[in-house]
Amino acid sequence: MVSIEIDDRGAIKIIRIKGEFFLGYVRQVEDTWNKLAAMSPEIIAIDCHDMTFVDSSAIGTFVKFLHNSMSNNIKLIFFDLNDSISRIFGKAKLNKIFTILSREEFDKLARQ
Repeated sequence: MVSIEIDDRGAIKIIRIKGEFFLGYVRQVEDTWNKLAAMSPEIIAIDCHDMTFVDSSAIGTFVKFLHNSMSNNIKLIFFDLNDSISRIFGKAKLNKIFTILSREEFDKLARQ
């Protein structure tokens, strides 16, 4: 099961995904993304601290978000990856295409 929370900080929108993100939850996460992207924020950040698992469908969704963010001039940031998600991102080489920050780095960016 996955739960999704939104933190609206004006120009920065944060999506907190908690639990296992797999095929059955893609639509729910995409709907959240679309709602936030329609607001034209500067940044949409995905808080990965409490995300425990992602499958290939979830990874494909994140790649789709990257393409959408680039065409809409929105910066996509993933932050606070736990060890499990960090390993998955590393194996899939996502750390080469996504902006990935620690919580401290993201908090510093969000304060600017």
